[in-house]
Amino acid sequence: MISPYAIIGGAAVGLGLVIVYRGLRPGRPDVGDVLARMDASRLENLQPVRTDGTPATGLERVGAALLRSAGEGTLRLPRQELELIGRTPTKHVGMKVALALYGLLLPTIGVSLAALAGYPLPLPVPAAAGLVMALLFWFVPDVHAKQRATEVRADFRHAIKAYLRLVQLERAADAAPTQALKRAAEVGEGWVFTKIRDAITRAELEGISPWEGLKRLSIELDVPELGAPADIISIAGEEGAAVGETLGAQARSLSGALLTAAKAKANDASERMIMPVSVLVVIMTAYIGYPALTRIMAS
Repeated sequence: MISPYAIIGGAAVGLGLVIVYRGLRPGRPDVGDVLARMDASRLENLQPVRTDGTPATGLERVGAALLRSAGEGTLRLPRQELELIGRTPTKHVGMKVALALYGLLLPTIGVSLAALAGYPLPLPVPAAAGLVMALLFWFVPDVHAKQRATEVRADFRHAIKAYLRLVQLERAADAAPTQALKRAAEVGEGWVFTKIRDAITRAELEGISPWEGLKRLSIELDVPELGAPADIISIAGEEGAAVGETLGAQARSLSGALLTAAKAKANDASERMIMPVSVLVVIMTAYIGYPALTRIMAS
């Protein structure tokens, strides 16, 4: 007969795994919110996301409470990465707390199951292991955010390459520098061009040049590839220089850098496959050759 303690322990472990999966899985965006963000001319799109309002989920409520008590400086949140992947600080802190609690309880559940099976362990073992697991699980959302931000920055660079080409075409059509930046951003689709349009519109409302807004956005998101075209187009806006060829050269340079990065990533993936394939070949060779070798040795 199955012990009720084993059932409770298994249910707790399963619940923890579900919480981890739901925390790391990106949420489904609201259709109305997505349609509202598509209109880059609306003023509410230019307002920063509020993080001090009433959180929507339990994770965000826990994260908001911890942020109020500890402060963002103490927690050292990766703000650039969170801005890139679209995750609020309250949700990020809530995920950290949930995973830390799961890591703290996981050894205790495992030791309880081992005790029910007849293999008891001393009390300091799960306590020390729980503290270590809680510390490790606390940093899991940070690692996930940085990995996701790396992927998003790669997508950002591809979009910037297309944006450079569009600005070059607008300048070739005798568009003014400001008009070239705005029209090129309006032609493009996707969240990258939405951020570029918001940055240009915010710069207009603040009374600064659009290339200054792009420079600010490149610094906020840590994407220097966006700051380079801003510097180039600022020369045309301030000195009236022809920068069409320079923009084309910048786009070709960025395209080459992206191609080199893609080749390096493919080579790394190929090198990681060498060891599994080699082990598989050795196992298959032993599986096929061992019977024949035993027959030869027996004869």
